Amino acid sequence: MNNDLKIVWEVTKWEFNRFFKWMDLIKGLLFFMFFGLIGGVIGYWLASDTFTPPDIAVANYGLFDPSSFEHSDLNFIDHTATDPDTLGQKLTQGTISAILTIHSADDASIRVPSDRAWIFILEQFLNELRRDEKIAGSGVDPEWISALQAGIGLSREFDKAGTSAAADKIVAGIAIFLVLMAVFMGFAYQFTAITAEKQQRITEQVISAIRPQAWIDGKILGISGIGMIYILFYGSMGIAGAFLLMQFGIPIGSALTQINPVFLITFILIVLLGILMWNSFYAAIAATIDDPNTSQKTGWMTMPIYPVMLAFFVLINPDSVPITVLGIIPFTSYAVLPARMVMTHVAWWEPVLAILLLMITVHLFRIAAGRIFSTAIMMVGKEPGLKEMLYWFRRV
Repeated sequence: MNNDLKIVWEVTKWEFNRFFKWMDLIKGLLFFMFFGLIGGVIGYWLASDTFTPPDIAVANYGLFDPSSFEHSDLNFIDHTATDPDTLGQKLTQGTISAILTIHSADDASIRVPSDRAWIFILEQFLNELRRDEKIAGSGVDPEWISALQAGIGLSREFDKAGTSAAADKIVAGIAIFLVLMAVFMGFAYQFTAITAEKQQRITEQVISAIRPQAWIDGKILGISGIGMIYILFYGSMGIAGAFLLMQFGIPIGSALTQINPVFLITFILIVLLGILMWNSFYAAIAATIDDPNTSQKTGWMTMPIYPVMLAFFVLINPDSVPITVLGIIPFTSYAVLPARMVMTHVAWWEPVLAILLLMITVHLFRIAAGRIFSTAIMMVGKEPGLKEMLYWFRRV
């Protein structure tokens, strides 16, 4: 047993060092920061030009009071005394952005070189002027109209749980995202490692000296470790970014203090177990593939996305029986349970049971992966079908 653990540890280190390079991580970070800086500069340049208030020449105010034409995003210029030909020349030369003509309280026109996003803002502004004009002409008290449009204030009281902090919801979303990121990364490495070794006939030589279970355990742990390192790295970068924002007066610190520590620990456990579960599953799938370029099993990589899609139903009714069950089942709990925990009251035994089932599933999947690996790694020319794979799973 001790010898097997030593072998698993050696394989784990070999697989980890095989794909993970600190310099690649640092280069990737520098690459991201460089293009983030370039994107920020370009974005600022575009925003400074795009969001400059347009100079709108008003050729005719119609029935409206010229003094009411004030808006923070629109710059109105009185050109009622300017002849149309001169205004047209100014528009062509670019000294003004548009020519606005009010024909009546119900009709207006605008002349621009091409369509602009701010025209929608202008239309809303003119509708407000029209509404005020209509109210003033009808003799109705404007305060009564404002009270009528105010609506009812609906306060929320929850019988099953209080309102979760926004920070908890953010942490839950990050937990789901990190599982997906690590799983897809592990999927790529699993297929690269196992299928390449199978094609090159390397594994047959290795498993003659090492038990298949120890070999596959090492691969699962090593590749899962890569995903976890990336999670820790980018998580640390996120925390550093949060503290950086705090220096600019943004109240990130107060939001971080609102995180429920029980939720945080639960989410971390679910992330780790979810990564191990899917990497065990994909290790078994990869062992049955001869050529990843032609195999139909590569479509299985989309499977972790479906539980995330189901998690959106939590927003509709987090207390329904199907959602409660999905929050416990291993294949869906890593996405549904965090969403439920921040939306409603969850009994203490639900996360405990969900984590316990995830642990059992990880153990069963790693054994199944070892059994499938030991058999499928020797098969060349014909990939086993679903019936054969299910038979190997039942051998666990």
